[in-house]
Amino acid sequence: MRVLMLSSSYEPLSGGAETYLRLLCEGLVARGHEIVVATDGSWLPDLPAVRTEAGGRILRLSAFAARVDARDKVKWRQMQYSVLDDLGQRIAGETFDIVHANSHETLVLASMIALDSDAALVCSLHEQNPDLERFGRGRCRLSYQVLPVDVYFAASQFYAARARKFGVPEERLRLVYHGVEDTSAAPGARAALRAELGLTDEHRLIVLPGRVYTRKAQLDLAAALPMVAERHPEVRVLLAGRVSDFDYERRMWALLDQLGVRESVTLRQNFGASDMPGVYEAADLVVQPSLEEGLGLAAIEAMTAGKPVVGTDVVGISEVITDEHDGLLVPARAPRQLAGALVRLLDDPELAARLAKQGRATALERFSQDQMVTATLDAYRDALRRRNPVPAEADRP
Repeated sequence: MRVLMLSSSYEPLSGGAETYLRLLCEGLVARGHEIVVATDGSWLPDLPAVRTEAGGRILRLSAFAARVDARDKVKWRQMQYSVLDDLGQRIAGETFDIVHANSHETLVLASMIALDSDAALVCSLHEQNPDLERFGRGRCRLSYQVLPVDVYFAASQFYAARARKFGVPEERLRLVYHGVEDTSAAPGARAALRAELGLTDEHRLIVLPGRVYTRKAQLDLAAALPMVAERHPEVRVLLAGRVSDFDYERRMWALLDQLGVRESVTLRQNFGASDMPGVYEAADLVVQPSLEEGLGLAAIEAMTAGKPVVGTDVVGISEVITDEHDGLLVPARAPRQLAGALVRLLDDPELAARLAKQGRATALERFSQDQMVTATLDAYRDALRRRNPVPAEADRP
């Protein structure tokens, strides 16, 4: 099967959508399928325009960016179509069975490509709340009702519910959880990172993986930290993720200063996907206090790494963690309850170990890369049948 993937960004840029696509592509290639990934190369001009990787042939497009700003071109037209011009030159003469869009904006482009080439069209839409943005309802109606999509992938019940809300019929909707890698950290990774952070064996490290902005609720962890430190002054916190909202970051540091615990917190924005196994290895606890999640991918990664996890009881995390079975859940926006759960695990190593062991079992059973690839291939075949239905016996010549 030949598959063309369209993704606005791709690793080494980090994020859930980027990691999802890389793992999917690598799994598909490992099973003998031919994958081409087209992505925005203007972000990373030092990377080669074409490179064969474990996930297939990666095309990093950049010529389109100059066309948008060309003085002899109509900007709005170039905004719409210059990526198609750029990509069309790269894949001239090639055909694909499947065109897979990895976002709303790439779905518009993928629709034109699929219609032009008679390929089946599928999509994975990762955006958290696109319907709340300007003209967002129209964007969602276009994606879910109008464009010629054969199969929609939903990474969780959160995304499945939105697809149903905007009219996707059940026969074209597939719930396929994102898979994660079962990757061990490099030998010595725990000691190396803890030494880099200035930690001794007595320190207990809590890691919050995720971008710094409102939805990830770093402010709630900041408010909980004094209550944790009162009982466990040896606790330190690592925020592992890039800043997406600078005003929110300033408020977070101001609160930490006000509460007198700023020195216990380190922010590191330079971790890529390949660094995260070492980050989890260095952690004693992992926390995801999000206000909402499409799917708690960081919680799944931490569980796979065998770390006890505290999350919030919101859609996307409660779908991953069963309270008291493979992790602990607390209400969102509840720093006191969050602190209580963290202290409980710090106080009770046996509980932490039990939850970590069962959390890993849950992650391997429900969120493996292999399961994701198998379910995706099944949906691809369904999409191809929809695009090219086999005629009934009575209709055959």
